[in-house]
Amino acid sequence: MKKLLGLLLCLGLCGCATTAKYDAKLNQWIGATEDSLVASWGIPNKTYNLNDGKKAVEFVRKETIQTGGYTYTIPQRSYQSGVIGDKAYSGTATNYETVIMPIQQYKLTCKTTFILNASGQVESWHHDGNDCVSE
Repeated sequence: MKKLLGLLLCLGLCGCATTAKYDAKLNQWIGATEDSLVASWGIPNKTYNLNDGKKAVEFVRKETIQTGGYTYTIPQRSYQSGVIGDKAYSGTATNYETVIMPIQQYKLTCKTTFILNASGQVESWHHDGNDCVSE
């Protein structure tokens, strides 16, 4: 769990990508036409015609990232002293512990839905997922 939190923190801090910045980008689409939305975002994954004449247009982004799959060593220093026969000795020795980082995969998703009014203009949006961030 600590590794996952560390990874997510690192991903969140890299490039200062935040949900607030993603929200701000989505707000810029208010009033835009469906054609301009599709021209920029591509073909939607799903569309829904609502009973009140409005339309929901959904875009889904999925990504899987992988970490681990490597090894590294940690030096372990030990101190030794004693007596052999009538002579005292002391010294250090360094052994290396090999650590194998297992391969782990994390699924990142963001589902963004725009609500278009009856004239085909964006009037609101909603997003859901663990990767709805922007720089």
